[in-house]
Amino acid sequence: MPEKEVNRAAKILMQMAKSRTCTSFNLGERSEESRAVNSLEMIHPCNEEIRACFRKEEALRYTQPETAFSYTAVDGHKSIVAPLKRRGGKPLKRIRHHDILKSNRPTHFSLHCLVRDAAARLPGGVGTRDDVCVLARDSQFIVEEISDSQVSKAVKGGLNRLHYEDDPCVKYDRGRLQWIYLHRDRQEIDFEEDST
Repeated sequence: MPEKEVNRAAKILMQMAKSRTCTSFNLGERSEESRAVNSLEMIHPCNEEIRACFRKEEALRYTQPETAFSYTAVDGHKSIVAPLKRRGGKPLKRIRHHDILKSNRPTHFSLHCLVRDAAARLPGGVGTRDDVCVLARDSQFIVEEISDSQVSKAVKGGLNRLHYEDDPCVKYDRGRLQWIYLHRDRQEIDFEEDST
């Protein structure tokens, strides 16, 4: 996919974020509101145009999985995800089956990737598990017909695994009852020596 097309998609996302078509609160409001309500869904499902822009970025990201990649979060901020590790130094040849993921996805794409990509797109880098679930549904590699409870269960497990990595990209803030994406302001150079 041409990089110009992805750059156009990112610009559209940034313009849409300014008009707040995908988020219902700004970061300050999101933090204050989350203290009062345990599981308030604060992110609305993205419209088709935003979803299409994300899917262009997602397709490009998995053509070069060994390099760091910057997604455009729903607030218009660029947010980086770490390169994928190869197991044993060899490219993956088989796809591990998972009920919520399509079988024709890239060999590198896993549940772990789905959750990390969704967390990277959180506005302000902060959100509830429900917010991550809403953003995970934007992926072109997720089965559309799955239930919300299946997505929630998968995201819960994915967030917990990401939280316990050597260089975690997320952490849970018990005070605010939200997940925080920790790699949001990193640069590609930060991942040159180490990949997750």
